Amino acid sequence: MTENLIEILKSAVSDKAIETIGKQVGIDNATVKSGMGTIIPTILAGLLGKNTTTSAAPTWLNAVGGLFNEKDEKIDADRFDFTELLTKGRGLLGGLFGDNADMVTGAIANTTGIPKEKANGLLATVSPLILGFLTKWMKGKGWSFGDLIGNLIENKSSLAAALPAGLSASNLFNFTAPKVSIDAPKVETPKPNKPKYEEPKTNNSWLMWLLGLLLLALLLWLFLGKGLKSCQTEKVIPAIDSTTMAIGDTAATAVENTAAVVKGKLNEAGDWVTDLGENLKLKLADGKELNVGENSVENRLVKFVEDANKPVDKTTWFSFDRLYFETGKSTLKPESQEQLKNIAAILKAYPKLNLKLGGYTDNTGSEATNRKISTDRANAAKDALVKLGVDAKRLEAEGYGPQHPIADNSTAEGRAQNRRIDVRVTAK
Repeated sequence: MTENLIEILKSAVSDKAIETIGKQVGIDNATVKSGMGTIIPTILAGLLGKNTTTSAAPTWLNAVGGLFNEKDEKIDADRFDFTELLTKGRGLLGGLFGDNADMVTGAIANTTGIPKEKANGLLATVSPLILGFLTKWMKGKGWSFGDLIGNLIENKSSLAAALPAGLSASNLFNFTAPKVSIDAPKVETPKPNKPKYEEPKTNNSWLMWLLGLLLLALLLWLFLGKGLKSCQTEKVIPAIDSTTMAIGDTAATAVENTAAVVKGKLNEAGDWVTDLGENLKLKLADGKELNVGENSVENRLVKFVEDANKPVDKTTWFSFDRLYFETGKSTLKPESQEQLKNIAAILKAYPKLNLKLGGYTDNTGSEATNRKISTDRANAAKDALVKLGVDAKRLEAEGYGPQHPIADNSTAEGRAQNRRIDVRVTAK
Protein backbone atom coordinates (compact mmCIF):
# COMPACT_ATOMS: atom_id res chain seq x y z
CA MET A 1 0.00 0.00 0.00
CA THR A 2 3.06 2.26 0.11
CA GLU A 3 2.62 5.09 -2.39
CA ASN A 4 4.50 8.37 -2.66
CA LEU A 5 1.44 10.60 -2.55
CA ILE A 6 3.46 13.82 -2.68
CA GLU A 7 4.95 12.88 -6.06
CA ILE A 8 1.67 11.43 -7.35
CA LEU A 9 -0.19 14.67 -6.62
CA LYS A 10 2.62 16.93 -7.87
CA SER A 11 2.75 15.08 -11.19
CA ALA A 12 -1.05 15.25 -11.49
CA VAL A 13 -1.03 19.05 -11.61
CA SER A 14 -0.94 19.95 -15.32
CA ASP A 15 1.00 22.87 -16.79
CA LYS A 16 -2.33 24.36 -17.84
CA ALA A 17 -3.51 24.24 -14.22
CA ILE A 18 -0.29 25.95 -13.06
CA GLU A 19 -0.88 28.74 -15.59
CA THR A 20 -4.56 29.16 -14.70
CA ILE A 21 -3.92 29.21 -10.95
CA GLY A 22 -1.07 31.71 -11.40
CA LYS A 23 -3.34 34.12 -13.29
CA GLN A 24 -6.06 33.84 -10.67
CA VAL A 25 -3.75 34.35 -7.69
CA GLY A 26 -1.47 36.87 -9.39
CA ILE A 27 1.90 35.06 -9.26
CA ASP A 28 4.15 33.64 -11.98
CA ASN A 29 4.04 30.02 -13.12
CA ALA A 30 7.43 29.07 -11.68
CA THR A 31 6.41 30.29 -8.23
CA VAL A 32 3.11 28.39 -8.38
CA LYS A 33 4.97 25.21 -9.36
CA SER A 34 7.50 25.53 -6.56
CA GLY A 35 4.69 26.40 -4.17
CA MET A 36 3.01 23.09 -4.97
CA GLY A 37 6.03 21.28 -3.56
CA THR A 38 5.35 22.97 -0.23
CA ILE A 39 1.55 23.07 -0.22
CA ILE A 40 0.92 19.42 -1.13
CA PRO A 41 2.83 17.91 1.84
CA THR A 42 1.28 20.56 4.11
CA ILE A 43 -2.22 19.47 3.06
CA LEU A 44 -1.34 15.79 3.56
CA ALA A 45 0.14 16.55 6.97
CA GLY A 46 -3.06 18.38 7.85
CA LEU A 47 -4.99 15.19 7.07
CA LEU A 48 -2.61 13.12 9.18
CA GLY A 49 -2.96 15.64 11.99
CA LYS A 50 -6.59 14.63 12.42
CA ASN A 51 -5.33 11.49 14.22
CA THR A 52 -8.41 9.67 12.97
CA THR A 53 -9.52 6.61 14.91
CA THR A 54 -11.88 5.24 12.23
CA SER A 55 -11.75 4.70 8.49
CA ALA A 56 -14.48 7.28 7.85
CA ALA A 57 -13.42 10.50 6.14
CA PRO A 58 -14.11 13.82 7.95
CA THR A 59 -17.45 15.35 6.95
CA TRP A 60 -15.82 18.56 5.69
CA LEU A 61 -13.89 16.52 3.11
CA ASN A 62 -17.13 15.59 1.35
CA ALA A 63 -17.32 19.08 -0.18
CA VAL A 64 -14.70 18.16 -2.81
CA GLY A 65 -15.63 14.51 -3.32
CA GLY A 66 -17.20 15.13 -6.73
CA LEU A 67 -14.78 17.64 -8.29
CA PHE A 68 -13.10 14.96 -10.41
CA ASN A 69 -14.36 11.78 -12.05
CA GLU A 70 -12.60 8.53 -12.91
CA LYS A 71 -11.71 9.78 -16.41
CA ASP A 72 -9.70 12.74 -15.05
CA GLU A 73 -6.04 11.81 -15.18
CA LYS A 74 -4.74 15.32 -14.48
CA ILE A 75 -5.72 18.35 -12.43
CA ASP A 76 -6.91 20.85 -15.04
CA ALA A 77 -8.13 23.92 -13.17
CA ASP A 78 -9.48 25.96 -16.09
CA ARG A 79 -12.93 24.31 -15.99
CA PHE A 80 -13.64 25.37 -12.39
CA ASP A 81 -15.33 28.47 -11.02
CA PHE A 82 -12.56 30.01 -8.91
CA THR A 83 -14.99 31.86 -6.63
CA GLU A 84 -16.51 28.50 -5.75
CA LEU A 85 -13.06 26.95 -5.36
CA LEU A 86 -12.03 29.68 -2.93
CA THR A 87 -15.19 29.18 -0.87
CA LYS A 88 -14.61 25.43 -0.68
CA GLY A 89 -10.92 26.00 0.01
CA ARG A 90 -11.45 28.32 2.96
CA GLY A 91 -13.82 25.77 4.47
CA LEU A 92 -11.24 23.02 3.99
CA LEU A 93 -8.52 25.09 5.66
CA GLY A 94 -10.71 25.30 8.75
CA GLY A 95 -11.10 21.53 8.81
CA LEU A 96 -7.42 20.87 8.13
CA PHE A 97 -5.73 23.42 10.34
CA GLY A 98 -8.36 24.96 12.66
CA ASP A 99 -7.13 28.16 14.30
CA ASN A 100 -3.61 27.52 12.99
CA ALA A 101 -4.42 28.29 9.34
CA ASP A 102 -2.77 31.69 9.69
CA MET A 103 0.41 30.06 11.01
CA VAL A 104 0.42 27.62 8.09
CA THR A 105 -0.05 30.41 5.56
CA GLY A 106 2.81 32.37 7.13
CA ALA A 107 5.14 29.37 6.94
CA ILE A 108 4.29 28.81 3.26
CA ALA A 109 4.81 32.51 2.52
CA ASN A 110 8.21 32.51 4.23
CA THR A 111 9.35 29.37 2.43
CA THR A 112 8.17 30.32 -1.07
CA GLY A 113 8.75 34.07 -0.87
CA ILE A 114 5.12 34.70 -1.85
CA PRO A 115 3.40 37.62 -0.05
CA LYS A 116 1.24 36.25 2.75
CA GLU A 117 -2.05 37.44 1.24
CA LYS A 118 -1.26 35.70 -2.06
CA ALA A 119 0.01 32.61 -0.22
CA ASN A 120 -3.36 32.43 1.51
CA GLY A 121 -5.16 32.68 -1.83
CA LEU A 122 -2.92 30.04 -3.36
CA LEU A 123 -3.43 27.64 -0.46
CA ALA A 124 -7.22 28.14 -0.50
CA THR A 125 -7.37 27.65 -4.29
CA VAL A 126 -5.11 24.60 -4.42
CA SER A 127 -6.56 22.73 -1.41
CA PRO A 128 -9.89 21.67 -2.98
CA LEU A 129 -8.12 20.68 -6.23
CA ILE A 130 -5.55 18.53 -4.43
CA LEU A 131 -8.03 16.94 -2.02
CA GLY A 132 -10.64 16.47 -4.76
CA PHE A 133 -8.15 14.68 -7.01
CA LEU A 134 -6.82 12.65 -4.07
CA THR A 135 -10.38 11.52 -3.28
CA LYS A 136 -10.87 10.44 -6.90
CA TRP A 137 -7.49 8.66 -6.92
CA MET A 138 -8.35 6.79 -3.71
CA LYS A 139 -11.63 5.56 -5.22
CA GLY A 140 -9.74 4.21 -8.19
CA LYS A 141 -7.38 2.38 -5.85
CA GLY A 142 -10.18 1.12 -3.64
CA TRP A 143 -8.72 2.94 -0.64
CA SER A 144 -10.69 3.99 2.41
CA PHE A 145 -9.77 7.07 4.41
CA GLY A 146 -8.17 4.67 6.87
CA ASP A 147 -5.92 3.36 4.10
CA LEU A 148 -4.88 6.93 3.35
CA ILE A 149 -3.98 7.63 6.97
CA GLY A 150 -2.07 4.35 7.13
CA ASN A 151 -0.02 5.36 4.08
CA LEU A 152 0.72 8.79 5.55
CA ILE A 153 1.87 7.19 8.79
CA GLU A 154 4.22 4.90 6.85
CA ASN A 155 5.70 7.92 5.07
CA LYS A 156 5.61 10.35 7.97
CA SER A 157 9.37 10.97 7.93
CA SER A 158 9.48 12.09 4.30
CA LEU A 159 6.25 14.03 4.82
CA ALA A 160 7.70 15.93 7.79
CA ALA A 161 10.87 16.69 5.84
CA ALA A 162 8.84 18.24 3.00
CA LEU A 163 6.92 20.66 5.22
CA PRO A 164 7.74 24.37 5.02
CA ALA A 165 10.29 25.71 7.48
CA GLY A 166 8.71 26.50 10.82
CA LEU A 167 6.16 23.69 10.68
CA SER A 168 8.31 20.57 10.50
CA ALA A 169 9.44 20.86 14.13
CA SER A 170 6.21 22.34 15.51
CA ASN A 171 3.36 20.64 17.30
CA LEU A 172 0.91 21.69 14.60
CA PHE A 173 0.73 18.23 13.09
CA ASN A 174 0.36 15.06 15.10
CA PHE A 175 2.43 12.30 13.52
CA THR A 176 1.44 9.63 15.99
CA ALA A 177 -0.46 6.58 14.93
CA PRO A 178 -4.22 6.50 15.49
CA LYS A 179 -5.37 5.43 18.89
CA VAL A 180 -7.01 2.34 17.41
CA SER A 181 -5.80 0.38 14.43
CA ILE A 182 -7.51 1.29 11.15
CA ASP A 183 -9.20 -1.50 9.23
CA ALA A 184 -7.10 -4.01 11.21
CA PRO A 185 -8.34 -7.61 11.26
CA LYS A 186 -10.06 -8.51 14.46
CA VAL A 187 -8.06 -11.02 16.46
CA GLU A 188 -10.01 -13.11 18.89
CA THR A 189 -8.22 -13.80 22.16
CA PRO A 190 -8.78 -17.37 23.32
CA LYS A 191 -10.95 -17.37 26.38
CA PRO A 192 -9.88 -19.60 29.27
CA ASN A 193 -12.31 -22.30 30.25
CA LYS A 194 -14.16 -21.22 33.32
CA PRO A 195 -14.68 -23.80 36.03
CA LYS A 196 -18.26 -24.77 36.49
CA TYR A 197 -19.83 -22.96 39.39
CA GLU A 198 -21.05 -25.15 42.22
CA GLU A 199 -23.16 -24.16 45.17
CA PRO A 200 -21.28 -24.28 48.47
CA LYS A 201 -22.17 -27.49 50.15
CA THR A 202 -23.25 -26.13 53.48
CA ASN A 203 -26.40 -26.09 55.51
CA ASN A 204 -26.12 -22.28 55.80
CA SER A 205 -26.45 -21.59 52.01
CA TRP A 206 -29.99 -20.18 52.47
CA LEU A 207 -28.56 -17.56 54.86
CA MET A 208 -25.98 -16.45 52.30
CA TRP A 209 -28.71 -16.01 49.67
CA LEU A 210 -30.81 -13.99 52.08
CA LEU A 211 -27.90 -11.68 52.91
CA GLY A 212 -27.18 -11.26 49.19
CA LEU A 213 -30.79 -10.27 48.49
CA LEU A 214 -30.78 -7.76 51.35
CA LEU A 215 -27.53 -6.24 50.08
CA LEU A 216 -28.95 -5.99 46.53
CA ALA A 217 -32.10 -4.30 47.86
CA LEU A 218 -29.97 -1.76 49.79
CA LEU A 219 -27.88 -0.96 46.68
CA LEU A 220 -31.01 -0.49 44.56
CA TRP A 221 -32.48 1.85 47.16
CA LEU A 222 -29.32 3.95 47.26
CA PHE A 223 -29.03 4.03 43.46
CA LEU A 224 -32.67 4.98 42.87
CA GLY A 225 -32.58 7.57 45.61
CA LYS A 226 -29.55 9.32 44.13
CA GLY A 227 -30.92 8.95 40.61
CA LEU A 228 -34.20 10.68 41.53
CA LYS A 229 -32.30 13.43 43.28
CA SER A 230 -30.01 14.00 40.28
CA CYS A 231 -33.01 14.30 37.97
CA GLN A 232 -34.11 17.33 39.94
CA THR A 233 -30.78 19.12 39.45
CA GLU A 234 -29.25 20.74 36.39
CA LYS A 235 -26.61 19.11 34.23
CA VAL A 236 -23.16 20.64 34.68
CA ILE A 237 -19.76 20.15 33.16
CA PRO A 238 -17.39 18.66 35.76
CA ALA A 239 -15.62 21.35 37.75
CA ILE A 240 -12.12 22.38 36.73
CA ASP A 241 -9.47 23.53 39.17
CA SER A 242 -10.32 27.16 39.85
CA THR A 243 -6.66 28.13 40.02
CA THR A 244 -6.42 27.84 36.23
CA MET A 245 -9.11 30.47 35.52
CA ALA A 246 -8.11 34.12 35.32
CA ILE A 247 -9.57 37.19 37.08
CA GLY A 248 -11.42 35.36 39.80
CA ASP A 249 -13.57 33.19 37.54
CA THR A 250 -13.83 29.61 38.69
CA ALA A 251 -14.49 26.49 36.65
CA ALA A 252 -16.37 26.89 33.38
CA THR A 253 -19.43 25.02 34.63
CA ALA A 254 -22.44 25.64 32.39
CA VAL A 255 -26.15 25.11 32.99
CA GLU A 256 -27.28 22.40 30.53
CA ASN A 257 -24.21 23.30 28.46
CA THR A 258 -23.28 19.67 28.00
CA ALA A 259 -26.39 18.91 25.96
CA ALA A 260 -25.88 22.01 23.84
CA VAL A 261 -22.42 21.04 22.65
CA VAL A 262 -22.88 17.30 22.19
CA LYS A 263 -25.77 17.41 19.71
CA GLY A 264 -24.75 18.80 16.35
CA LYS A 265 -22.39 18.31 13.41
CA LEU A 266 -19.55 19.90 11.45
CA ASN A 267 -20.38 21.95 8.38
CA GLU A 268 -18.21 22.27 5.27
CA ALA A 269 -16.36 25.23 6.80
CA GLY A 270 -15.31 23.16 9.82
CA ASP A 271 -17.65 25.02 12.21
CA TRP A 272 -19.77 23.21 14.78
CA VAL A 273 -23.50 23.50 14.03
CA THR A 274 -25.54 22.87 17.17
CA ASP A 275 -28.83 21.01 17.05
CA LEU A 276 -31.11 23.79 18.32
CA GLY A 277 -34.18 21.59 18.74
CA GLU A 278 -37.72 22.75 18.05
CA ASN A 279 -38.38 26.37 17.08
CA LEU A 280 -40.19 28.54 19.60
CA LYS A 281 -41.14 32.15 20.19
CA LEU A 282 -39.19 33.51 23.14
CA LYS A 283 -41.04 36.41 24.79
CA LEU A 284 -38.81 38.96 26.53
CA ALA A 285 -39.63 41.25 29.44
CA ASP A 286 -40.30 44.22 27.13
CA GLY A 287 -42.79 42.22 25.05
CA LYS A 288 -40.48 41.57 22.13
CA GLU A 289 -40.49 38.03 20.72
CA LEU A 290 -37.47 36.18 19.32
CA ASN A 291 -37.65 33.18 17.01
CA VAL A 292 -35.11 30.77 18.50
CA GLY A 293 -34.46 27.07 19.04
CA GLU A 294 -35.35 25.27 22.24
CA ASN A 295 -31.64 24.50 22.89
CA SER A 296 -30.40 27.95 21.85
CA VAL A 297 -28.27 30.09 24.12
CA GLU A 298 -30.95 32.79 23.95
CA ASN A 299 -33.60 30.51 25.44
CA ARG A 300 -31.31 29.14 28.16
CA LEU A 301 -29.96 32.60 29.02
CA VAL A 302 -33.40 34.17 29.41
CA LYS A 303 -34.59 31.26 31.58
CA PHE A 304 -31.59 31.80 33.83
CA VAL A 305 -32.15 35.57 34.02
CA GLU A 306 -35.86 35.26 34.82
CA ASP A 307 -35.43 32.51 37.44
CA ALA A 308 -35.08 34.22 40.82
CA ASN A 309 -33.85 30.95 42.32
CA LYS A 310 -30.74 30.95 40.14
CA PRO A 311 -28.21 33.38 41.63
CA VAL A 312 -25.42 35.10 39.74
CA ASP A 313 -22.16 33.21 40.23
CA LYS A 314 -18.77 32.74 38.60
CA THR A 315 -19.34 29.17 37.46
CA THR A 316 -22.40 29.27 35.19
CA TRP A 317 -21.50 29.79 31.53
CA PHE A 318 -23.50 29.40 28.32
CA SER A 319 -21.91 28.63 24.94
CA PHE A 320 -22.96 30.67 21.92
CA ASP A 321 -24.26 28.26 19.29
CA ARG A 322 -24.28 30.41 16.14
CA LEU A 323 -21.20 32.62 16.55
CA TYR A 324 -18.54 31.87 13.94
CA PHE A 325 -15.20 33.45 13.00
CA GLU A 326 -13.02 33.41 9.90
CA THR A 327 -10.35 30.71 10.19
CA GLY A 328 -7.39 31.92 12.22
CA LYS A 329 -8.89 35.40 12.60
CA SER A 330 -11.12 37.40 14.96
CA THR A 331 -13.42 38.46 12.10
CA LEU A 332 -17.02 37.44 12.71
CA LYS A 333 -18.75 35.64 9.85
CA PRO A 334 -21.98 37.21 8.52
CA GLU A 335 -24.11 34.34 9.83
CA SER A 336 -23.20 35.39 13.39
CA GLN A 337 -25.29 38.56 13.17
CA GLU A 338 -28.63 36.90 13.95
CA GLN A 339 -27.50 35.66 17.34
CA LEU A 340 -25.69 38.90 18.17
CA LYS A 341 -28.88 40.86 17.45
CA ASN A 342 -30.85 38.48 19.68
CA ILE A 343 -28.37 38.88 22.55
CA ALA A 344 -28.50 42.68 22.13
CA ALA A 345 -32.31 42.50 22.28
CA ILE A 346 -32.12 40.45 25.49
CA LEU A 347 -29.77 42.98 27.08
CA LYS A 348 -32.14 45.80 26.16
CA ALA A 349 -35.15 43.92 27.54
CA TYR A 350 -33.40 43.31 30.88
CA PRO A 351 -31.65 46.61 31.73
CA LYS A 352 -30.03 45.21 34.90
CA LEU A 353 -28.41 42.37 32.98
CA ASN A 354 -24.60 42.48 32.57
CA LEU A 355 -22.56 39.86 30.75
CA LYS A 356 -18.99 38.60 30.51
CA LEU A 357 -17.81 37.06 27.23
CA GLY A 358 -15.14 34.36 27.34
CA GLY A 359 -13.16 33.32 24.26
CA TYR A 360 -11.79 29.78 23.87
CA THR A 361 -9.75 27.81 21.31
CA ASP A 362 -8.81 24.21 20.72
CA ASN A 363 -5.40 22.95 21.87
CA THR A 364 -3.53 23.15 18.54
CA GLY A 365 -0.78 25.77 18.32
CA SER A 366 1.01 27.63 21.06
CA GLU A 367 -0.56 28.80 24.30
CA ALA A 368 0.35 32.44 23.59
CA THR A 369 -1.18 32.41 20.10
CA ASN A 370 -4.35 30.73 21.33
CA ARG A 371 -4.70 33.14 24.25
CA LYS A 372 -4.35 36.13 21.91
CA ILE A 373 -6.86 34.95 19.31
CA SER A 374 -9.37 33.96 22.00
CA THR A 375 -9.05 37.42 23.57
CA ASP A 376 -9.43 39.13 20.17
CA ARG A 377 -12.54 37.07 19.41
CA ALA A 378 -14.15 37.79 22.77
CA ASN A 379 -13.53 41.51 22.21
CA ALA A 380 -14.86 41.27 18.65
CA ALA A 381 -18.14 39.82 19.97
CA LYS A 382 -18.28 42.53 22.63
CA ASP A 383 -17.65 45.29 20.05
CA ALA A 384 -20.38 43.87 17.81
CA LEU A 385 -22.89 44.08 20.70
CA VAL A 386 -21.82 47.66 21.43
CA LYS A 387 -22.46 48.55 17.77
CA LEU A 388 -25.95 47.14 18.20
CA GLY A 389 -26.65 49.66 20.95
CA VAL A 390 -25.52 47.89 24.13
CA ASP A 391 -23.71 50.04 26.70
CA ALA A 392 -20.06 48.89 26.79
CA LYS A 393 -20.09 49.24 30.60
CA ARG A 394 -22.46 46.27 30.78
CA LEU A 395 -20.01 43.97 29.03
CA GLU A 396 -16.66 42.35 29.83
CA ALA A 397 -14.47 40.22 27.56
CA GLU A 398 -11.55 37.89 28.22
CA GLY A 399 -9.75 35.14 26.34
CA TYR A 400 -8.79 31.84 27.97
CA GLY A 401 -7.14 30.11 25.00
CA PRO A 402 -7.35 26.29 25.19
CA GLN A 403 -8.34 26.25 28.89
CA HIS A 404 -11.56 24.51 29.95
CA PRO A 405 -12.34 22.37 26.85
CA ILE A 406 -15.89 21.10 26.60
CA ALA A 407 -15.13 18.36 24.05
CA ASP A 408 -12.38 15.98 22.93
CA ASN A 409 -9.51 17.83 21.22
CA SER A 410 -8.37 14.65 19.45
CA THR A 411 -11.24 14.89 16.91
CA ALA A 412 -12.23 17.59 14.40
CA GLU A 413 -15.71 17.66 15.94
CA GLY A 414 -14.32 18.16 19.44
CA ARG A 415 -11.91 20.89 18.35
CA ALA A 416 -14.72 22.73 16.58
CA GLN A 417 -16.80 22.72 19.77
CA ASN A 418 -13.87 24.00 21.81
CA ARG A 419 -13.41 26.98 19.45
CA ARG A 420 -16.20 29.00 20.98
CA ILE A 421 -17.42 32.12 22.79
CA ASP A 422 -19.13 31.58 26.17
CA VAL A 423 -21.18 34.08 28.13
CA ARG A 424 -21.66 34.47 31.89
CA VAL A 425 -24.21 36.61 33.72
CA THR A 426 -22.43 39.06 36.07
CA ALA A 427 -25.57 40.97 37.16
CA LYS A 428 -29.29 40.56 36.62
